[in-house]
Formats: sequence, C-alpha cells, structure tokens
Amino acid sequence: RACYFGTAFQDFNRYAFTVSENIGVGNIEKINDKSMIQKASQKANVNEITDKLPAGVEQQLGKDLYENGWDLSGGEWQRIALARGYMSEAPMLVFDEPTASIDAIEEKRFWKLLNEGLYGETALIISHNLGYAQLSDRIILLHEGHILEAGTHDELLANHGLYAQMFLAQKEVYQ
Repeated sequence: RACYFGTAFQDFNRYAFTVSENIGVGNIEKINDKSMIQKASQKANVNEITDKLPAGVEQQLGKDLYENGWDLSGGEWQRIALARGYMSEAPMLVFDEPTASIDAIEEKRFWKLLNEGLYGETALIISHNLGYAQLSDRIILLHEGHILEAGTHDELLANHGLYAQMFLAQKEVYQ
C-alpha cells in the first residue's frame, strides 16, 4: 500500500496546477489515474465546481500566473484539498477543521458524504464545531494537551462535563 494516511488540513496548499493535478497530488503515484481522480472528486463534491469551469477537471488554476487560469473561492479550494485526502485511498483519513472555509449547506453535504463513504477507512476529524461530533463513533476531548473526556456523544452529554457544556453553548447559539 502506497499511502497509509490521507490528510486534509485547514491550512492547505493552493497549487497553480489543473484541478485534476491538484487532486492527483494526494497520491502522486496515481496522479494521472482519471478514475481515481473522479472518485475522489465525487466524495468531496468537486464535480459541482468543475461542471462550471470552462475546461472542467482539466481547468488550469492560478489566474495570476496563467492567462487561462481560474480563481476559486476558499470553500472551493477546501473541497479540492479534501479530494486530495480521498485520493490517497488510505485506511486512515486525518481531517483538521475540514469544513472551516465551507458554507453551512456544503458543510452538511460533506458530513453526509463522509458518513456514507467510509467503508473500511477510519476518519480522525479535528474540529471545534461540536454540532457534527454526534455523528462520530467516539469523541475525544482534548484540554491543555491532555485527554479530558472520551466516549460517545450521548455518554459525554450524560457526564455533564466540559464537552456537555461546550455542546450546549454551541447549540444555544443556533437556537
């Protein structure tokens, strides 16, 4: 197996490559494998972006460097970074704030696709947004570099600890 970890960080790189190449660098040995790129694109909902681009998945990105280059929004770039993570086909996905630049509708779609699309992989999601934590099989709350609480969403709510306080505080903001 070439890759053991697929990653997508909130501080991702924006390469002045084509969309296809941007995704393909997630598994450099298969950068030209169009079927893998298509599969990763679907998981990250990049197809919605490429359907609007003049050259589709082969659109050159980098308007400042190329006459035919194209600029993307922060959320569109983040979806490409997520597709890089999926491109690895790794058994362990590590996503750090994977929806930080994505609007609420796309964020909901991301969590739905992630929840439906994990078959044999494990996903480690690092996030301050606890709204979607309840979808996780296990939650680990770190505080000052140490594990403070661990369990399911329901278990952590029942413990009435810091997780419950934080979850309820975030919930109040949205009600």
